[in-house]
Amino acid sequence: MMNNVIKITFFFLFSCLFFNCKSKTVKKPEEENKITFSEKNVVKEIYNAKKSMLLVLNYKSGMNQPITFNYKVLDLPSKEIIKTGVFIGNKIEWLDNTSLKCYEHTGMIQKEDKSPDNYKIIKITNPK
Repeated sequence: MMNNVIKITFFFLFSCLFFNCKSKTVKKPEEENKITFSEKNVVKEIYNAKKSMLLVLNYKSGMNQPITFNYKVLDLPSKEIIKTGVFIGNKIEWLDNTSLKCYEHTGMIQKEDKSPDNYKIIKITNPK
C-alpha cells in the first residue's frame, strides 16, 4: 500500500511539473533602425550697428551643409527692400553698416591655424 502511495505521489509531482511548467517563447525584438532628420524653416532678422537696415535670412536648418540662405536687406526709415539674393555657405552676418560678411563652405578641409577665413563681402548700397 505504501508503495502505491509513493507511486501515486511521484506520478502526481511529475505530472504537475511536466504539465504546469511552461517555457517562455523567446521572440527576437524587431529592431527599428530608423534615423530621421528633421528640417525646419528658419527666419532670422539681424539689425546693423546703426539699426538703420535689417537683414532678413530665410533658410532651412538641419544636417545639410552648406546652407542655402535667401536674404533680403530692408532700409528701415523708408521700409523698402534694398537688396535680395541667395547665398550658399555657412553663415551671413553684418560686417559694418553697409556690407554683409558671408562665410563660404570649405568642406572637409583641415584648417591651418594662420589661414584666414574664407568669406565673401556683399556691399549694400542705399538707393538714396
